Amino acid sequence: MKGKNIIQQAVQASGLPEDVILGTPRVLLRGDRMLLIENHQGVIEYCAEKLRVKTSLGVLGVDGVALTLSELGEEDLMLTGGIKSISFL
Repeated sequence: MKGKNIIQQAVQASGLPEDVILGTPRVLLRGDRMLLIENHQGVIEYCAEKLRVKTSLGVLGVDGVALTLSELGEEDLMLTGGIKSISFL
């Protein structure tokens, strides 16, 4: 854990974006209808009511209604629909 803190401090001191250097997830929510997740490590579960995605920080969960995985790339995805909640599980 201490080694991880040292790396984070070095990245912060460099002024470079943490998500780029460390691969931490970047989550962009636009209203309650569109969600962009960058730096994911794969989809674990997906249906019209939920999405579970593996990230470097753990599993990111999204719950909603009529969810559609509108874009899926190797490191990023876009989810649309009625987004009710987002949390790390």
